[in-house]
Amino acid sequence: MHVTERAGRGPTVVCIHGFCQSSAYWAPTLDRLAATGVGRSRPTFRAFPNRAKSPARIPCRHWPMPVATLLERRELAQVILVGGSMGGVVAQHLALRHPRRVSRLLLVATGAFTTDPPSALAKADVMAAAPWNEETVTPIVAGFFYQVPPAEKVAAYRAIAMHASQPAAVEAARSNASLRTFEELGRIAVPTLIIQGRHDKARTPEHGAEMQKRIADARLEVIEGAGHTPQLEQPDRFHELALPFSARALTTSRGR
Repeated sequence: MHVTERAGRGPTVVCIHGFCQSSAYWAPTLDRLAATGVGRSRPTFRAFPNRAKSPARIPCRHWPMPVATLLERRELAQVILVGGSMGGVVAQHLALRHPRRVSRLLLVATGAFTTDPPSALAKADVMAAAPWNEETVTPIVAGFFYQVPPAEKVAAYRAIAMHASQPAAVEAARSNASLRTFEELGRIAVPTLIIQGRHDKARTPEHGAEMQKRIADARLEVIEGAGHTPQLEQPDRFHELALPFSARALTTSRGR
């Protein structure tokens, strides 16, 4: 795990990034949160260790454990939990296993099950057999966006993906193919905001609607002109939704 922190007041926000991503995908959100004084932000759970280090193959179901350990060590009783894509799957598992640790849940471009597990496993096998280079990660990064970012941004996102451990990425893809939280979502009892990009092909607005039906206190928002990373593709609209959702937690904590 790699943690980036922003000082502040109020509740802590924990942002968990997605497959072959890093804390850079949440940096703009954390900057905006810091500006509003929502609180200390501890944004990053690095699911993919640096390829220069031990390329541990850690199944997705175990990823919430280091996050829970982090909260324990920092003596954080409750946090606002944010998860994007595969990080949203981790966030769901954390909210289910450690419900008292989560005051609010923001799920972005994620789902509660994989629609076609055999196809997902086949893609993981192709990834495992390919060299881990720019040619391999280019379609992965391209799938994050509906509107192509500027060339320098794309190059930076490709570099982030290439920096990941290939064995860890393959294990993540394989384990995520079979993970399901769908039948358990009814146990999530905290206010939940689900944000999906209208043009997201990996986690569609329909995925969000299915989750909303299962979580009692959930709201679904679909952002136009966005794909799998609405916080980067349509940042103004995303933060119009996400910041007030977090700010309500701040108001509650001050009133205690």
